[in-house]
Amino acid sequence: MSEVVIGVLTALYVGLLLFFALGLLRAKRASIKGPATLGVSVIVPLRNEEAFVTRTLHALEAQDYKGKWEVICVNDRSTDQTPILLESFAATHPRFSVVHIPLEAPFLESPKKRALETGFTHAKYEILMTMDADCIPPKCWVTSMASQFVGNISIVQGPKKNTGSRSLVHTYQKLETLGYTCIEAAGFSMGTPMVASAAALAYKKDLFFKVGGFGDLVHLSSGDDDMLVHKMVKEPNVTFCYNLDPEAVVETAPVDSWRGLLNQRARWASNSTNYSNHAYTFLLTLIYTFYVWLLLSPWLAIFAGFPWEWFLIPFACKVIADTLFLTIGAVRLRISSLLFAIPHAELLQIPIIVLAVPMGIFKIFKWK
Repeated sequence: MSEVVIGVLTALYVGLLLFFALGLLRAKRASIKGPATLGVSVIVPLRNEEAFVTRTLHALEAQDYKGKWEVICVNDRSTDQTPILLESFAATHPRFSVVHIPLEAPFLESPKKRALETGFTHAKYEILMTMDADCIPPKCWVTSMASQFVGNISIVQGPKKNTGSRSLVHTYQKLETLGYTCIEAAGFSMGTPMVASAAALAYKKDLFFKVGGFGDLVHLSSGDDDMLVHKMVKEPNVTFCYNLDPEAVVETAPVDSWRGLLNQRARWASNSTNYSNHAYTFLLTLIYTFYVWLLLSPWLAIFAGFPWEWFLIPFACKVIADTLFLTIGAVRLRISSLLFAIPHAELLQIPIIVLAVPMGIFKIFKWK
């Protein structure tokens, strides 16, 4: 019986990765499609980002979009120099404006959603484009993303990658971010968006408010991206696409420690049991069970006499499926140099995920 369960979990994981691989192969490389006629409002929430804010603002100011666009910076109760830096920059750059969340604003489980929605209410234009404060967009980012809004397209997800050094903690994040980006691209191209990222996401303003904004999501610790997308794609006549443009990859800063990494992954996992689609939650549970088995089975083989093949075969299948999937994504996004990190990332990913999920569910993490 145990062999059957292990075999089913392994087959499920491999099958899911093959599905993602097919999605990546089907994903069309983005090109400039639409004219620069749509108005774009870029909203950037910031809390204590003095280390990144200046370079982020300059990267946004350098955008080459020919249509109407603006940048709304939402200072979310910063206690460092972020508000001063924002106001100083906006004073000499008319396209930029600053909105402040007051320090005495009430506590929320997910303050980022409040910051984003506050920015959205001030937005002048029909396309809302979100980006994190520690991101660096290439100069064609707004042009590339906005150009995908043709026909009934109402949601566009863009690619991202981590910057950082060649240290182990940074290299791990670079490869993991590639994996998440590839899952995004695969899901969007197969018509079933599973994950999304607010670091490079755009959607129509009227659609956001039509579904009630973040509304029923405000009590959750995260979900300002994938859960929102799940809500929006349920609306009739809503179509979406992935902007698989290697020239429009947004760079995002990694965390610098394993403790910070685990805290961030726990926050990401905090809503894993709150998706409205119960089949999706069940799928996540099965995948998590597979990871738990991969973590425990070597110890069971050593101390309880379990057959070693109960670990080795599933782990080998995982490594092969992951390598195939990541190779396709790395080639398509022109970042094949990351593939050298697969061996150690495969070993590190298992305990990180197994620890992060219960930490997220039981809220053992913190925001800035």
